[in-house]
Amino acid sequence: MKINYIILSTFVSFSAWAQQNPIVSDSITNQELKEVVISTTNKFNSAISKPLGSVDEYLQQANTVTMVRRGGYASEPFINGMATDRSVITIDGMRIYAACTDKMDPVTSYVETSNLQKATFASGQAASSTGATVAGGINLVRAKGTFGPKALNGSAFAGFETNNKQRIFGGSLHYSAPKFYIDVDATYRKAANYKAGENEEVLYSQFQKVNTATTFGYKLTDHKQLEASFIYDHASNVGYPALPMDVLYAKAYIGSLAYKQHHISDVFQHWETKIYYNNVTHVMDDSKRPDVPIRMDMPGWSRTTGGYSTLTGSG
Repeated sequence: MKINYIILSTFVSFSAWAQQNPIVSDSITNQELKEVVISTTNKFNSAISKPLGSVDEYLQQANTVTMVRRGGYASEPFINGMATDRSVITIDGMRIYAACTDKMDPVTSYVETSNLQKATFASGQAASSTGATVAGGINLVRAKGTFGPKALNGSAFAGFETNNKQRIFGGSLHYSAPKFYIDVDATYRKAANYKAGENEEVLYSQFQKVNTATTFGYKLTDHKQLEASFIYDHASNVGYPALPMDVLYAKAYIGSLAYKQHHISDVFQHWETKIYYNNVTHVMDDSKRPDVPIRMDMPGWSRTTGGYSTLTGSG
């Protein structure tokens, strides 16, 4: 973005100097440009246009993110024009390594908008706290409950999209108490082949997905708490029209346990320590493709165990 700005400024400046000689037939007085300000209205908004939209639709509103689609499911996020092997994408600060060599299971595919609170973006080395990166990073922050008076509430939702006959069902349940809280939500999506212009069917663009997430918090003292979370995501029969094979299934188990402390001292306000484990399995399949020169199945998996501790303060 910085390079584009310099080029555009130079262009406008030269254009302004080129118009210094007055034109006889023009009654408008020429004025020399002293300053050029470039602004944009394409700002990231945390509220997506479709409440039941995918995380891909949510992220592509950011100026620094471009979603690369190989099918109707699990687009790959390019940060500052660079692929995911040059960026770091985390869920609540947890590193997750994809199991597919063709990048058909980006980390962003393991969460849903129903359990997503926000996404934080960082460019370049500003995202290096979660790992080495050149492009930058995205941290998907999941929604969490709060402590308070005893209360139970829930919601349910359903949707339908005509282009690919996608059916969306889900719901959430929240319970809070003075000493603990628990959040549970689930989302189910099933889509047929996409219909493009003039009702043309895009073959191998179907998918099916189930996502469930649970978060449990327990208050030790007024400023100390424990938090446990778990995500289960299972996608199956996922078609990729831009690739020579599809996905039989992709499964992810993501769990964590965190200790949080607030108001430690006048200097340090927040301390968080988390350990986590995730298990990702991804099986590619070309058995439904009629014309494939060489039949080839490519299973992949990754297991990650990690942890971090952050201390936040101000002088």
